[in-house]
Amino acid sequence: MKDEVWKIAKEIEKEVIEYRRHFHMYPELGFEEVKTSEFVIEKLKELGIEVTPNVAKVGVIGLIKGTGGEGKTIGIRADMDALPMQEENDVPYKSKHDGKMHACGHDAHTAILLGVAKILVKMKDKIKGNVKLIFQPAEEGLGGAKPMVQEGALKNPDVSAVIALHMADDVAIGHIEVKDGSFTASADKIMFEIEGKGGHAASPHETIDPIVVGSHLVTAFQTVSSRNTDPVNPVILTIGTFNAGTVYNVIPRTAHMTGTIRALKQEVRDATFESAKRIAEGVAKAFGAKITPGIKRGYAPGYNSPELNILIKEATSALFGEDKVLLAENPTMGAEDFYEFSENNRLPVAMFWLGIRNEDKGIIHPGHNPKYDIDEDALPLGCAILSLTALKYLTS
Repeated sequence: MKDEVWKIAKEIEKEVIEYRRHFHMYPELGFEEVKTSEFVIEKLKELGIEVTPNVAKVGVIGLIKGTGGEGKTIGIRADMDALPMQEENDVPYKSKHDGKMHACGHDAHTAILLGVAKILVKMKDKIKGNVKLIFQPAEEGLGGAKPMVQEGALKNPDVSAVIALHMADDVAIGHIEVKDGSFTASADKIMFEIEGKGGHAASPHETIDPIVVGSHLVTAFQTVSSRNTDPVNPVILTIGTFNAGTVYNVIPRTAHMTGTIRALKQEVRDATFESAKRIAEGVAKAFGAKITPGIKRGYAPGYNSPELNILIKEATSALFGEDKVLLAENPTMGAEDFYEFSENNRLPVAMFWLGIRNEDKGIIHPGHNPKYDIDEDALPLGCAILSLTALKYLTS
């Protein structure tokens, strides 16, 4: 089975590269992936795949029904959105949309999943059950996965597991990296409105300076991870914006701060915000100010199923050798909404890193960088690994 998968993956390599370059040249931001979705739908229909469009506005689902007998249904997900960045690469497939760029590999993710579609359609007789191809909009902060789930992406037929890959700029081409359990962090936005008493800079004793209050608050927040959290549980509380005042010689009445909380465990995620609120209350009382905390919940911590990881490792080893499978020592404190497809950990899900780094080709820049690019030799590898993993799952 692995030989057939790899044979087809190599046969379609040029097509998949063309797909990736097309997506790269015409990037679209979250929930605006209209042309991207139209392209995906066209290619799926050419393969005779049953298509459900307009899921979560512009998401697409393709259903491959196997002819190898009744069985389970596995989902394979790719995200489609680009970033609001100006590309600085000098390549033939450079973005044609000013201020928009595929700088995180989602163009490759989408192209690879179209490649998976081509492989699995040719191997329908080996499929016991079904494969759902999930093309998701708006991963970059807007959360396109959750509305897809809410609109039935995992139903009719019911999906029992979901897998995905992500480009990895720090993993060498030809390799993958996997990790059981905690893999990505939560990502919540926090806000603090500080209200003091404004006045003339020459009379600070008549004011309650929100800038001083906010400065103490930022400093106090450093104790959240160092003194309020078990050191074996990683957590980040970062203040990213601090806005106050418009005139150099006036003490303003208010200040506004925003930041993020990142954690690998849900209980740590919740406890960190509670600690931040408690600290804010204490600082406000000490200075006679008012501090109003707020939070906008983002992506939840991501957990990889060890059972699915076994299949991913087996597929990669069978195709390319055991030495191509690397085991990640640590999770990332970055976030991914792929894990919404677990339905609050009800379904097993797993994502792996696909190496795209190649220093000889100058492929060295990290994601979300204006010079980000990938080694396209990774594309057929991704197609083959996802396809063989799905086939293994459906026959296990």
